[in-house]
Amino acid sequence: MRRFFAPALAAGLALGAISIALPRTMFAAADDAPTIRQADRSLNEALASGDKKAVAALLDDRFLWVEANGKIHTKEQVLDDLPQFAADNEGTMDARTTDFLGQAERVLGMHHNQRFAHLWVKSPAGWQAFVFLNMPIPKERPDTTAKPPAPTEEDKICENPCKTLPYKPANAAEEGVLSAWFRLKMDEWHPNPEDWSAHADDAHETITPRGDMLKLQHVEELAEERKLYGPEGGSGGSQVLSMKMFNFGNVVIMETFQGRNPAAKPNSWHLRMFLNRGDGWKIALSGQTNIS
Repeated sequence: MRRFFAPALAAGLALGAISIALPRTMFAAADDAPTIRQADRSLNEALASGDKKAVAALLDDRFLWVEANGKIHTKEQVLDDLPQFAADNEGTMDARTTDFLGQAERVLGMHHNQRFAHLWVKSPAGWQAFVFLNMPIPKERPDTTAKPPAPTEEDKICENPCKTLPYKPANAAEEGVLSAWFRLKMDEWHPNPEDWSAHADDAHETITPRGDMLKLQHVEELAEERKLYGPEGGSGGSQVLSMKMFNFGNVVIMETFQGRNPAAKPNSWHLRMFLNRGDGWKIALSGQTNIS
């Protein structure tokens, strides 16, 4: 089980050659910035007016709206119940937008006492919304105390998700993403902050019902786990029960259902984004909500 804490590292803790920059809100595609802003504004206006045709044009055909309780709505279901979707998109606060290679846009913010992650993608039809994910805000401040690992039998082996997945890559990009995935999971299972950092984009953020974590905080957590409990101090996380990937040039979006027991129903839905800036595939977003 991942533990979300961001303690200050002791002065004597050496992290080797970790090189991390603070997350940036603008990476490229300045010319596209007005276009994505206009698309977002047009969607809000279409929702406010109940213009079903205009909303449909601004949603990718594979669009998903995932509520904080894990309930999933397809594009068709959203269009059939537009008032509910419109109400969910009101009251946005503290929105932060990050462009990824002019091919995808990430918007993080809050509304209705929930956090959200919105992913937009560039298509021949222009900018379209691809996933809107809501996540609950923790009711209590996350416990930042480092706890000794208590691995399950699955954690001791970590076949899935550290070594195998129920998914066959469709192309070289997806093969590269899965290669990066396995490195990240192995680095979480056996804490390796240096290698994990090398496979995470500088703008990476993790958002789950337990809290939010920037890349630097994630690296600090792995370093703390390794310092306190050695190479066996981590966890690879829950098993992937099903996976989908979607390609947008140098950006790949991944959607997974996960759980502890493959024979049971999944207990969480995950959204991840990977990108390749020319130096290999790296994770740039990890969002999760539990299925209640």
